[in-house]
Amino acid sequence: MRFKKKSKFEDLSSYGAGYHIEQPALWGSGVVFASPHSGSVYPPDLLNRTHLSPHQLRRNEDIYIDHLFHSAVAAGAPFLRALFPRVIVDVNRAANELPPEWESLQEISGDKTITPRAAAGLGVIPTFLSESLPIYTQLPDIEDVRMRLMRLYHPYHAALKGLLECSLKRFGRALLVDCHSMPGFAPMGSRRPDIILGDRFGTSCHADTLALFRNLFAQAGYSVGINYPYAGGYTTSHYGQPEQGVEAIQIEVNRDLYVNPVTLSPKSGYVRLTEDLRMITQDIVAAATPQDIAAQ
Repeated sequence: MRFKKKSKFEDLSSYGAGYHIEQPALWGSGVVFASPHSGSVYPPDLLNRTHLSPHQLRRNEDIYIDHLFHSAVAAGAPFLRALFPRVIVDVNRAANELPPEWESLQEISGDKTITPRAAAGLGVIPTFLSESLPIYTQLPDIEDVRMRLMRLYHPYHAALKGLLECSLKRFGRALLVDCHSMPGFAPMGSRRPDIILGDRFGTSCHADTLALFRNLFAQAGYSVGINYPYAGGYTTSHYGQPEQGVEAIQIEVNRDLYVNPVTLSPKSGYVRLTEDLRMITQDIVAAATPQDIAAQ
């Protein structure tokens, strides 16, 4: 597919700092929650360069995940969320995960390797919603790509790194809970589990941490899968360093539980899921709270 180049840089001002951190009244443990894919603002500069409607683009969001996990703040954990949608920047990819069209940026980073995801247009600056559905009629200029990384990607990761470092300093450990949603059904038509937990095949968090999450969801009545087909992306693998006191786990919530797939509006299960996640986030934070704080 050939793309036209544009002459004017895009306006990213609608995203402000690019992220928002909501701090709890009392930070009770080293747990940090993050929602990297729930941004839902699609500016005119993007819509003018795509044949897809905002409704189509929203299918790539982790829709409502920032609302569903917001109870983490009341439970005593900070909550970081990206304000931009995944089609603008995917912060769950490495910064150099770019397709051949922007290979000069890879040369700057010192790594010219093009990953299969990036080659398919599913890298840090996605050019496809899926392997067969292109986003753009006009490919973003390389300077736009550079600005997206500088103004959105890197500040988000700096904020996340800062929260984890603060957790490690205050509590002696940190646990990142990276919150996502997934399509309800696999390509062949089978329904996916209600929840899929990803720990990079046992490398991004301790076994007892994974067991805690699995048990909490199972006890609430949800079917739980582990690592397949979502073992965790760049964020989980990059920050999950249990031997250094920082764990990371990815949660994928089945959208069939709470979203109408046609209208993308919440359906009846949304209320129950919200309440269940409120209880589960409380238990996650409580389990990580140091005993001296819990006794106060």
